[in-house]
Amino acid sequence: MNGLEGKVIAITGGAGGIGESTARKLYEQGASLVITDREAGPVEDIARSLGERAVGLAVDVTRREDNERMVATALDRFGRLDGVFLNAGIEGEIGPFDSRTDAAWDKVFAVNVQGVRLGAEAALPALRRGNGGSIVITSSVAGLRGAAGLSPYVSSKHAVVGMMKCLAAELGPENIRVNTLNPGPVANRMMESIEEQANPGHADEVHQSFEARIPLGRYVNNEECAGMAAFLLSDAASGCTGNTYVVDGGLCAQ
Repeated sequence: MNGLEGKVIAITGGAGGIGESTARKLYEQGASLVITDREAGPVEDIARSLGERAVGLAVDVTRREDNERMVATALDRFGRLDGVFLNAGIEGEIGPFDSRTDAAWDKVFAVNVQGVRLGAEAALPALRRGNGGSIVITSSVAGLRGAAGLSPYVSSKHAVVGMMKCLAAELGPENIRVNTLNPGPVANRMMESIEEQANPGHADEVHQSFEARIPLGRYVNNEECAGMAAFLLSDAASGCTGNTYVVDGGLCAQ
């Protein structure tokens, strides 16, 4: 048994990248899924490609009612909720600290922090009714260290690490585990955006610079991050709560 058979998991940010890879891995291991993202089309396509134990749903994580609808869909379709993977996030704009506008900060925090808070709040009643479960939040190695030019993003990823630790302390007695997934540079759309913003027209040079700092000599991939997320959502991680789980090719070892 892999600890996921029969589980019901809701995923935000499921239309691509780590979210989609995690959905596919969870489904392969026997979980039923509510896969969400801002637009219905991509997640509905993913759900159809998986099978009858998956449903796709449009959810704006910054809206309380959308998060509640995600949980209600899990309960209506599958009768329970065992875990949530709060993965939706945006990188925002890169630039000096004193050049970022209020709107730029607000946009990043609305998705990366408030979206996590609202998702966790929406899930708690269902997790409590099921006598426990798992909340996994996608943070980043940027939630463990600093990075010039990425103040809103880095601050948001530190914020959800703090939120995770508070939730783990509060919810442990109810058998609800809470952890963060902290990826390093990942070979996906978000990292491509960061590379291009950092040095427009020369993203490949930024990529090479990042890779040179990673002991494994490469970016991690979506599937490697999905493996960690799936573990944390499973019963195999029954003793794991209140911690950051890094998948970074060794970047933080230096």
